[in-house]
Amino acid sequence: MKTLPTLLCVLALSLSAAADAIERPTAPLRETVPGLRIETHAYPDHATTEWQFHLQAPEAGESPLYENLKSADFEVAFPANAVVMLHWSKGSHSEPGDFEPKANPLVAGKPFSLESFGGRSTDGVMPYFNLASESGGLIVAIGWTGDWKASFELQDNGSVRVTAGLKRTRFRLAPGEEVRLPSILVMNYVGDWIDGQNEFRRLMLAHCTPKNHPPMTLMPVQAGVHGIFPFNETSEEGLVKLAADVAALKLPLDCYHLDAGWNEGGFPRGQGNPQADPVRFPNGLAPVGAAVRKTGMRFLAWFEPERAMRGTWMEREHPDWLLKPTGTPEGLRYQERDGFLLLDLGNPDARQWAIESVSEEITRSGLDYYRQDFNLYPAYFWHTDEKPDEMGLREIRHINGLYDFLDELARRHPSLILDNCAAGGRRLDFEMMRRCIVLWRSDNTWGHKTFPQNVQAMTHGLSHWLPLHGLGAAATDDLALRSGMGACGGFSINYRNPKAVAALREHLESYLKVRPNYTGDFYPLTPHTLDTSQWIAWQFHRADLGEGVVQAFRRPEAANETLTVKLRGLIPQQRYEIENLDGGKEVRTGAELMRGHDITLPEKPAAAVLLLKSIK
Repeated sequence: MKTLPTLLCVLALSLSAAADAIERPTAPLRETVPGLRIETHAYPDHATTEWQFHLQAPEAGESPLYENLKSADFEVAFPANAVVMLHWSKGSHSEPGDFEPKANPLVAGKPFSLESFGGRSTDGVMPYFNLASESGGLIVAIGWTGDWKASFELQDNGSVRVTAGLKRTRFRLAPGEEVRLPSILVMNYVGDWIDGQNEFRRLMLAHCTPKNHPPMTLMPVQAGVHGIFPFNETSEEGLVKLAADVAALKLPLDCYHLDAGWNEGGFPRGQGNPQADPVRFPNGLAPVGAAVRKTGMRFLAWFEPERAMRGTWMEREHPDWLLKPTGTPEGLRYQERDGFLLLDLGNPDARQWAIESVSEEITRSGLDYYRQDFNLYPAYFWHTDEKPDEMGLREIRHINGLYDFLDELARRHPSLILDNCAAGGRRLDFEMMRRCIVLWRSDNTWGHKTFPQNVQAMTHGLSHWLPLHGLGAAATDDLALRSGMGACGGFSINYRNPKAVAALREHLESYLKVRPNYTGDFYPLTPHTLDTSQWIAWQFHRADLGEGVVQAFRRPEAANETLTVKLRGLIPQQRYEIENLDGGKEVRTGAELMRGHDITLPEKPAAAVLLLKSIK
């Protein structure tokens, strides 16, 4: 039996100081795999090429054995004697250091390898990489919502070999079956590595963001119900009344957010019971949706269709659709003990049921936002009882099924906004980001002992790659509210507390003034840090508006009350008005601000927000 060779893509890219001299990559195969089809998508405004890989088995006869498949294996040629630095970031793992940026110099003969953890694409490591030299570089991204691995190896001739793709493959397809494999995106850029990061942010906003609404309409300013109601204590009566109460406050909130716990059995034990709790919601979610529509707000509700728990409706009625975990490490053994089950979206019947049941609920409840959560490590379910000639196939079919599920929801509900949670930011690859927004980037947030340093650092880290994210707050002091600022914000406060409402009202007035700037370029003004003795600061800048925002945080043990920051992206001769949102304005030229600007906070901990506007 012949084993087919690895999918290999060959690329030689010469970096140049002039943007128009940079070669656009092509993707010729060094070796041919029968049944492979490659779709090439060029984004010339961003010097970017994307390859999507499709593999189809013969219509008749036995499928070949596909083994050790990769979606990329290419070399990048850098200028002679260039030092090549690999910039990458940690993913989400519900830790204070989620999304921490990293940088490693490549050393000849020593491959540097990275991979995801447990079956979700941004669990542990983000699938985005910047190979940077002094004059420019190449950004590589993997579009796959399951497990992946990548390797970067400096060659003796100064080029860098990049390999990337699925972690493990040895399988046959059914006759005529076609599957998608991980997509690969490459972007060449000139300038320093931050210039590359900002070009990538622009690319993501333009081509890997849902297109059914403008960016700031996609991203809501939410009234979260769980500042009043715990997850499993929501009810039709309570939510209908709260919607009216929030509307009466006339706060500039545009979304009413119901998270987990509304289904029968509550969260988490009721996952696998798709219907609303009949006692708390005798008429389902429809009356809540109707009440929200009366207020003019949009309605967001939470779902977790891929998980079922032992003893629920799904296990009783469709055990053949469910996968069980095995071989979990000690820290994840609860998945086996507590009866976690995975709905196999690679099973056509299971997938169709998910599409129909969720779509019906979207229509019945009048949802504007559909949040999909995913609180398990699917790799341990995909691998259970895996046959020798099916390694990786369950994962491939599941991820293909996930894309089909989301794409069909989008087709049936053209105005619906899909929100991707996945235990907080663990599915942020570019294939998922072009389908969904992310309103909850990590489960390590307000309740952790490192708050607010943790959420400040996450804004710093994740903004290197993604333009649309944010947090909001569950408290109404200035530090909490400003630490959660971003392109979106959810506010899970007590809306029946007049002092909390007054504080939120004051914050929203200033926040909404600066919010459009989060879609602009991002510049870290200090290193990423969780250290309570240090400051952390950053800048977002919209060159098209001549406007930007600077945020700076003095941590509780920071000795210096003044931080000097060197702003970026400004026009040297342009005059800018700097408005401190705590009071005071001054005018400086771009050149002066880029040489250094002092931010003083006498108290600690404390936060400063500065709005920059170009003036004539």
